[in-house]
Amino acid sequence: MKILLDENLPESLVPELRKLGHEVTSINRLRLKGIKNGMLYREVAKSYDVCFTKDAGFAHNVRQMKTAVNVKVLRVSIPQQDAEKFIPAFIEAFIESDFQKYQSGDDWP
Repeated sequence: MKILLDENLPESLVPELRKLGHEVTSINRLRLKGIKNGMLYREVAKSYDVCFTKDAGFAHNVRQMKTAVNVKVLRVSIPQQDAEKFIPAFIEAFIESDFQKYQSGDDWP
């Protein structure tokens, strides 16, 4: 799976998801920090299968869009906490998730 992480998620997720065999990058690694959400969705994220974000407004706006692209933008609902706790919680939820049941703009997990 090709995964894009929004700038509001920890960079330490990238290597952890790669260990699971996924192609992963982040807005920060692409040097696109601060890119407008609409541009992110229409131009950047379309090259990915899933884009994870903590931005509720971004997820809401994606749900409202009439023209969809293939990427699923999912709002991470795992509570923000230090990386030592957040990363394992994210990875555990990721492994257990059936991504076919999610629609773009949904809260995850």
